[in-house]
Amino acid sequence: MAATHLTYASLVGGDDDMVGHVAYALYKRDKLAFIEKMNTDMDRNPSGEELSAFIMASNLQLRTDAYRSEAEQALQVFSQEVLSEAMSELERKYEKDLAVELSKSRSWLRAIAENLVANLLAVGVLALIAVAVYGTRIGFVNLAADVFGYELTPKAGTTR
Repeated sequence: MAATHLTYASLVGGDDDMVGHVAYALYKRDKLAFIEKMNTDMDRNPSGEELSAFIMASNLQLRTDAYRSEAEQALQVFSQEVLSEAMSELERKYEKDLAVELSKSRSWLRAIAENLVANLLAVGVLALIAVAVYGTRIGFVNLAADVFGYELTPKAGTTR
């Protein structure tokens, strides 16, 4: 049993060593596969010496490095899948939110019509201001005469 703890210690650097924990799980997977292979091929469980030989071989630096490397790759793939799924979920959420916001917004034709009316009102107000300023300079009666093409003649005895 001491060899198993040696394996854990050689693969896992601490409680927060996720790569080490996954590497230890991979070691356990190989150990179970070794036991099953012995049962299948030799119709028996491995002897204590055979199991100890497997554990010792698993604790060689080359093998522990291989377990950690495989664990890193597995975690990288897992992380990519989690990130990809999270991004897909965010894209779906934002597309849904965008569709809701767009459905609340004005149509293109309505926006054009509203802008046209606003611009016509602005032109009308400017025209009224121009008429008022011009009318105060020449007088509104003279302005009306100019606009409608009348000629004003003064009454006898009045000056213009």
